[in-house]
Amino acid sequence: MSTQRNILLLGGSGFIGTRLAFALANRGWRVTVPSRRPHRHRALLVHPGIRLLEGNITDADKLRELCAGQQAVINLVGILHERRKGDFRRYHVEFIKAVVDACGEAGIRRLLHVSALGADQATGSSLYLRSKGEGENLLHTFGQRELQVTSFQPSVVFGKQDNFVNQFAGILRWYAGLFPLACPDSKLQPVYVGDLVEKIVTAIDDPDSHSKRYQVCGPEVFTLRQILELIIDTLHLPVRVLPLGKGLSRLQAVVLQILPGKLFTMDNYRSLQTDNVCKDCEPCETSLRQYLPGLAAMFGNKRHYDQFRKNYPSIDGTEDHS
Repeated sequence: MSTQRNILLLGGSGFIGTRLAFALANRGWRVTVPSRRPHRHRALLVHPGIRLLEGNITDADKLRELCAGQQAVINLVGILHERRKGDFRRYHVEFIKAVVDACGEAGIRRLLHVSALGADQATGSSLYLRSKGEGENLLHTFGQRELQVTSFQPSVVFGKQDNFVNQFAGILRWYAGLFPLACPDSKLQPVYVGDLVEKIVTAIDDPDSHSKRYQVCGPEVFTLRQILELIIDTLHLPVRVLPLGKGLSRLQAVVLQILPGKLFTMDNYRSLQTDNVCKDCEPCETSLRQYLPGLAAMFGNKRHYDQFRKNYPSIDGTEDHS
């Protein structure tokens, strides 16, 4: 690009945000990534087009300061669990209002937002999905008047350093015997992070994307049980999945949500009651099956390391600086 353009990436130090920051910077954007703990994300500084700043984006004054001088904003902020009651609404709805206000004051006309597949203010099966839907609706309501808004509704996102495949692989690696799995028949259509990032970057300058909501999914539908069995087979683990019925699935959620880390909560259980699959979209190309062979290298199986080094870049659409 002949003219430098500035973009603010909210939530840019996370799994999706890191990949998106590099993709934007590689295309000429000057990317600002605020973080409460920037020292944890110094890998972002490898690219001269990325500016990593210390800042609390939930502070309205700081958010307005960050928006000054920007031409566009991308919001990736979201949580899967509430640490305190009201956190879903705080981050998924009230924060959206603050972003819209800050954009208005700064004269920003372009705002992109990552929501979640199944987000629905009225009929979402969980508080997570209802709050995500409410925030997205609010954003598009304002978008009719003040902002050119585009939102994305991805299924579960996988890739290097994700919190889905890698979390299960990390747990299963230290497990032996039967692994009790809640909601084993829940359907998911996982999307590769590189494919999602490409769609977001492409949409920024596409006027046809204004006011649109895009579902984003991979090419295959899996049950949760099938995904775990693929991970187990890939890592050659001495584990078998023990599928739990509804009653035991709920009990597992009740127990795990009170333990440190909240690996699984009742709200997660309710989210899994809705199939996480796309209905009206062209699926992305990269399948979870293409990615999984690299797990053996990432989780210590040296026999597959050379194969991983050879094949991983072929499904990695952007340079990996993470």
